[in-house]
Amino acid sequence: MEWFKAAEKFNQALASSDPTPGGGAAAAMAAAMGCALALMAGNTTLKRKATPQETKDRLEPHLRKLGALKNQLDHFIQEDSVAYSAYIVASKLPKENADRPKAIEDALLYAARVPTDTATTAIQCLREIDLIKDDIAPVILSDIYCAQYLLKSSIRCSIENIKANLAFIKNEDWVAKLTQHIEVFSKSC
Repeated sequence: MEWFKAAEKFNQALASSDPTPGGGAAAAMAAAMGCALALMAGNTTLKRKATPQETKDRLEPHLRKLGALKNQLDHFIQEDSVAYSAYIVASKLPKENADRPKAIEDALLYAARVPTDTATTAIQCLREIDLIKDDIAPVILSDIYCAQYLLKSSIRCSIENIKANLAFIKNEDWVAKLTQHIEVFSKSC
């Protein structure tokens, strides 16, 4: 499948009336695209004959780290839908089932954890980009800036998805932890 067909298929799924993929998957996709764009800029810089060997040596470990982070972000795209499905299953338990409240709370925490993990990973990508951007070939530096914008957008979207779940979570410790995450994430974008 050519890349643009895959992108079109994902966008069609977002535009459908189905609840998944939704905002969490879109946030993870934006972060994965930002990370991938930074990788492309770094790999292009590595291939240039004009790039000094010491620059290549500095770039390579950061590009390996970005590659690992991108794999995590790719995973979160699908995991967001899995989390939503877990919530639907829990909410369909009979109201008289004693396990229902805990199942719903666990599903809500899972649904909040995925965008939390997405934002955390996006911040790690931004840190790696900060470490490499001075070594990126000027001809492709605009892609680094685009990568940063995509990652910051992903963090903002992740915050909104955390808030959507936070409104229904009853465990005060988790509410405090997630609120703290939101505050940290807000400072990074």
